[in-house]
Amino acid sequence: MKKLIIFICNGNIHRSVIAAESLRQILKKKKLDQISTIDSYGLQGTKGTDLPKHKNLSEYPKESKAAKPVLQKLGIDISKHSFQKISGVVMKRASAVIAMDAKVHLLAKNSLVNQFPKHKNKIHCFSELTINHKDIKDPAGSGSAKLHKEVIESIYSTLKDKYKDILTWVKP
Repeated sequence: MKKLIIFICNGNIHRSVIAAESLRQILKKKKLDQISTIDSYGLQGTKGTDLPKHKNLSEYPKESKAAKPVLQKLGIDISKHSFQKISGVVMKRASAVIAMDAKVHLLAKNSLVNQFPKHKNKIHCFSELTINHKDIKDPAGSGSAKLHKEVIESIYSTLKDKYKDILTWVKP
């Protein structure tokens, strides 16, 4: 059975979706796409928090407009994605869980570690992979093309350079 790798951000609209699609693309190019199933989820809608206002980045006009050029440049298509909230069933099945920032990982009241403490050994923070261990900023609410470009390119280049590290996280 394929190992499940999941990326999680707050809303499952931007960062986690882009990370999942980027890793799928990278593993396919490396002919390693048969190893794992890759998906994305969000914290919103868990532990009494509100669900995202919309189900897809395209429904957030200013963010979508800002992100579109760099997504197209990298060949990343997230147009068919629809929000999914994380659940205990998914956490149990996942081999590696990658939180896009420290808030999602540990700091929010509904963080992954707070909600799923028995799975904390398979929860990693994306910053473990980045240069200087920096979090991936959440561009929610921003129409800044510069910010979206920085976030998307950081996700993609980090995964391109560090995909082998993620694969070691899913080894039995």
